[in-house]
Amino acid sequence: MAIELSNKPRITFKCLSCGICCTLSPITILPHEAIILHREAARLGIKLELTEGYRIYDDVSDKNIVLSYAIKLSGNRRCPFLTRDNKCLVHNTYKPLTCRSFPYVPREIQYYIDNSTRTIMHRSVYGISTACMFVKNNAKLLEKELLEHGIAKIFPSEYKYAQEAERWRRWYMRTLTYLWRMGFVDLYSEPLEDARSVNAYVFIISKLIIARRTLTNRE
Repeated sequence: MAIELSNKPRITFKCLSCGICCTLSPITILPHEAIILHREAARLGIKLELTEGYRIYDDVSDKNIVLSYAIKLSGNRRCPFLTRDNKCLVHNTYKPLTCRSFPYVPREIQYYIDNSTRTIMHRSVYGISTACMFVKNNAKLLEKELLEHGIAKIFPSEYKYAQEAERWRRWYMRTLTYLWRMGFVDLYSEPLEDARSVNAYVFIISKLIIARRTLTNRE
């Protein structure tokens, strides 16, 4: 006899506002988010320090293109946007996609550069963070419900924001591939330590403007 599965999960994720996810480690953000968060930090009078993550080198501009950043935690191991009562100061203005998707976060992000086809790609592997108190408190039930209903039903908002982050990563990959094939960049997987770094979003937008002008003049 076939077993009928319930269409409605017995549990869905609810943030407990414990603040643990804001104190675990530096918070990975995308290049355009770095621009937004610098603006928010200036508005709030907060000191925001970012470290560069994955970089690739462009021989045409002689610059390292930064494809990810990390928000450095403050001296007391907390996100600079986290208040003492565990409230996010940018929750209603611009909360990073990594934060919005937690505890469904990338365990690994790999970038691939194919010089023969002038293509840059990425691959993300997601998982559920067991550091989350909600996940810890409901581990057994979550394991069963995830098998039956899947990530999108148990973590609906978190899955949505993870997908948005992936759409952005694909945009960065596609636009850099386009610029490479059109001859506006020449990419290498290893950064050049003596080269100046540039935010990937700023770099891409400036190159797209140049590409548009160049192609318009050719017509």
